[in-house]
Amino acid sequence: MQLHHTQSGKQNNHLKWLATIFLSWGTFVFALFVATLIGSMVRQAGASKLLQQGIQAGLVTLWTVPLLYILLRRMSSKPFCSIGLTGWRQAIPKAAMGAMYVIVLSGSGFAIAHLLGWIKVTQFHFSIHLVTVLLLNMIIAFFYEAFPEELTFRGTLYYALNRRFTCFIALLLQPILFVLAPLTVSGFQYLAGIESPAITVDYIVLLLLFGFILQLLRVLTGSLWTSIAFHLAFLENSRFFVLQGEERFIAYEEIVPGTGALFVIFFMLLIVGSLLLIPAIVARWRRRNKRRRLMKQQFYT
Repeated sequence: MQLHHTQSGKQNNHLKWLATIFLSWGTFVFALFVATLIGSMVRQAGASKLLQQGIQAGLVTLWTVPLLYILLRRMSSKPFCSIGLTGWRQAIPKAAMGAMYVIVLSGSGFAIAHLLGWIKVTQFHFSIHLVTVLLLNMIIAFFYEAFPEELTFRGTLYYALNRRFTCFIALLLQPILFVLAPLTVSGFQYLAGIESPAITVDYIVLLLLFGFILQLLRVLTGSLWTSIAFHLAFLENSRFFVLQGEERFIAYEEIVPGTGALFVIFFMLLIVGSLLLIPAIVARWRRRNKRRRLMKQQFYT
């Protein structure tokens, strides 16, 4: 009888874990698809791009946050605290760390590229209009991308994966689920007749590395706010500093083509950024395992 109850409990925990993974991932995918669908309808009705983006951002956050809270409530008495979404006093310094990491890595990338003669900075732009556009884009990016994505993937999904697997395995599985989300949404968009940007191999590799470094930051600092801030700073840095769009703070010429996207964003921010975090996380794991061994020795002695 006891063996039967034990096996039944293990099976229930397994089903509960699978359900959490599927429902949290599906919640975000559904929210993103519905937001793009309604955004497409709003655009066809003649609404401005800003209004369209605002509606999409609101839909994604308003759908994902309450449903993820309900899912986490089934696993923890403190749903958001359990995934590293702490109060404001702890959030501010942790978020500052994530944003500063982007600024330091990107600034170092620009400096190295300039010293090596790969780029030539030609002009700096600054105006009230440009700052306003940046702030509006930050608000939309926070509610449309940074907050719901981190809450889903680096928060809920990683928390569920880590309850089933080791931290290392969960760290590798999370970016895969992160990449599968836009691939699935793109498939739904195709079936619904909605135009969407082509998903290339370069984009998939970029997302894998992006999801990986975001999870490293969450694991190292213990706070989801660090990855949220890094995510948001990464987007704004790419859109208004590195990639040379119509509205930008820095204008530069690429002596070596592709330096901005490949060297600053891909190499410095993602690869170098990850390589700098890995030794710190390994050292943290070793210290934690050492403390556990010492506690076991003290217990048995």
